[in-house]
Amino acid sequence: MFTAERFLPRPNRWVEGGGLLVVNGRVVRVLESASEVKRVARESGASLRDFGSRLLIPGTVCAHAHLELSILADQLESGTEMLPWIRDVIRRRADATRTERERAAVAGAHSLLSSGTTLVGDIDSCGGAALPPSTTGIRRLSFREVLDGGDPKRRAETLASIDLPLEESAGRLEGISPHAPHTVSAELLEHVARLSERRKLPVQIHWSETPEETEWLKSGTGPFSKLLAQSPMTSGLDLLDRAGLLRRSLSLVHGNCPDDGEPSRLAEHGVALVHCPGSHLFFERAPFPLELYRKAGVTLALGTDSLASNLALDMRREMRLLRESEPGLAPEEVWQMATLGGAAALGRSGEFGELSPGAFADFALVELEESQRDSALDRLTMSSPPVEEVWVGGSPVSGESATEIPPGA
Repeated sequence: MFTAERFLPRPNRWVEGGGLLVVNGRVVRVLESASEVKRVARESGASLRDFGSRLLIPGTVCAHAHLELSILADQLESGTEMLPWIRDVIRRRADATRTERERAAVAGAHSLLSSGTTLVGDIDSCGGAALPPSTTGIRRLSFREVLDGGDPKRRAETLASIDLPLEESAGRLEGISPHAPHTVSAELLEHVARLSERRKLPVQIHWSETPEETEWLKSGTGPFSKLLAQSPMTSGLDLLDRAGLLRRSLSLVHGNCPDDGEPSRLAEHGVALVHCPGSHLFFERAPFPLELYRKAGVTLALGTDSLASNLALDMRREMRLLRESEPGLAPEEVWQMATLGGAAALGRSGEFGELSPGAFADFALVELEESQRDSALDRLTMSSPPVEEVWVGGSPVSGESATEIPPGA
């Protein structure tokens, strides 16, 4: 059992002096007052951990990252055009050894964890998901990336690589990521749709990231025509719809240049959208069309993307950058995107990003000065307060007496 002077189970709910009853790594009860904490502790015989004046908050959810690309930290220029950037990433990643990539991924996971993130949606394009989970303490939903560029031979190899399920554990969950509508054939998209439905897997896809991408998809012209084969001559969203992928288990990443009506289509099908403010800034892109998605009622989440296109893997920074670009956005909504929105995007609503009955006991402890408590959410989403400890499944994984994720937690 845990107690603190103040904690935040959900974005619009504060509990003063209460606590959490945790069994087998999950919250079974939210206790509303100090007297209730004492009574339940006495009746249940549960041990009590008091965090005192520190603010207890749910672990944030990074809904999109490429941990393996942490090997490219500080190596690429910001403001680069997309195609030269892609070529540079492919070349530099190929130059790194598997061991170097794995070490960099572990370091990236530690960065997220130490800043208060307890679940990350991680795109795996190099086979790292098949390895035993690292002992970083963070939970990882590994999206195994697939793409074939319209090549039937490459498609067959890709299909063989994903047909064998990934063994899940307390620290590693499975998902599938067709890279993007312009790099994945209709046949492969349809296969992923069938496979994900059969195995109940979340799917994540890069979508509508650049005007050049959407131009090639619809007309076959532009810079991408020099790199890709025959255009499907339709929008990326139409391709996903035809494949049967527009459903609640899908999250789309970026969405910087949607066509008219596309945000409403996402909302209609329950598709979530992940915005990555740090990566958006890195590429010096036009303002993100946040209001279009908000008005349509799309579930919104935040991610860091990778250190190939961002300066840090830190969800506190993503929230701050979003608020700086959208000064009228309420702190509660930004916090929701970094917690409940991320859990929804990864298909894990009710389990992560909140401290409610049934959710995993994944939380962080933040020290706020007395005068700042009335504006705690403002501080959490704008000022990157230091995270003192992180607990996953009711056990410490960052800070004093840190351990690995306990089995089954």
